[in-house]
Amino acid sequence: MENIIKQMDMTRTFLLMGAEKITEDNADIIPEGFPNSLRWQLGHVLVSFEYIVFHMAGEEVNLPEGYTELFTRGTSPKDWTVDPPKVAELKERLSEQMGRFKETFENRLDEKIEETFKAGPVELHTVGELVLFALFHESEHGGCIKGLHRAIKGAQ
Repeated sequence: MENIIKQMDMTRTFLLMGAEKITEDNADIIPEGFPNSLRWQLGHVLVSFEYIVFHMAGEEVNLPEGYTELFTRGTSPKDWTVDPPKVAELKERLSEQMGRFKETFENRLDEKIEETFKAGPVELHTVGELVLFALFHESEHGGCIKGLHRAIKGAQ
């Protein structure tokens, strides 16, 4: 189980390394062929992790007001009617979230969750399984961030 914590730490570290290139100037560019922006990707990872891991494990979701409406699945920056959080705030929250995760779940990965979490054909039953799914999800969005960086760089 220690390896799951280590893997989560590594995945978040790589995500934050990729986020270093995100600035207020490039955060909201949506290149042709992409549904969302770099800012949305960061916010989506933050919000998704809160719901996939903290909420499903029976813990309190720790998000500022309005984040869910901006960054959940199916949302788009094209539809935003309020100013989104600054990139620096999202990066800071992602970093803080990792500390909260370790503190909250370090010895709970084998713990059964009350309600089965369904992701397509997959059913998850423990905190550790939720974390592994969150790792998969975060890695996908890390790839999206890399693709967005390349597309933005190529368009300039």
